[in-house]
Amino acid sequence: MKTLDKKLELELIRELIVQNIKEVSGGLWFYSVIHYGNYGNDGVRKEWDEMRWMYNKDHIRNKVHPYLRRLLKEHFKVECLYFTLERHQGSLERIEEGEYTQYGDEKEGKYHTNILISPISDDLLENPHPKLSRLWDEPGRMGIPIHSLQYNEDLIDLKIDLINSCLRKCPYVNRYTPSVKTQVLESVDDLYNTGHYTLKDITRKGLDFMDVLDTQNSDIQH
Repeated sequence: MKTLDKKLELELIRELIVQNIKEVSGGLWFYSVIHYGNYGNDGVRKEWDEMRWMYNKDHIRNKVHPYLRRLLKEHFKVECLYFTLERHQGSLERIEEGEYTQYGDEKEGKYHTNILISPISDDLLENPHPKLSRLWDEPGRMGIPIHSLQYNEDLIDLKIDLINSCLRKCPYVNRYTPSVKTQVLESVDDLYNTGHYTLKDITRKGLDFMDVLDTQNSDIQH
């Protein structure tokens, strides 16, 4: 019965998001995944005290997500953002005694963030405000400054590079390329499937939707 309840909970939340998405003006949505790295921008592995927050969902919701939300809203004037948290698979504690190795308690994995981003106006990119225009000086694909790259007329790849550069301005996100990955969602089915994927831990791990969907920083209309 509990599994059925979780499936129903997932369906209700997903339908709420999809309904909100349908009410937003037309255009292509984007999906970003942010991985919080163990290495700083200098390439040196961080001390444990510098990584502790990556395992704390309250810190991410109260500190990291508001920062990311503010960056996206200020730069792109987007109407809707949806944040979800996903925890990496845990690992067994490794204990070494001389030539012998044994494994102790399971250590929980750190979190990463999924963001659904509503359409970005083409007009905004063609007539950028000062804060947005500064992103053209940031590295795009292959580490080349965005202003030096050629983009297709549909502006999709340009938007992806600008989103990635914007999110890397957050001090909790390092500057390495793998830290942020963004893709375009080209259809309602893509949106529906991505929404389902980002909420999968509700049924897969039996979590409460409040543990997965960050309602505080998401534009959910009840």
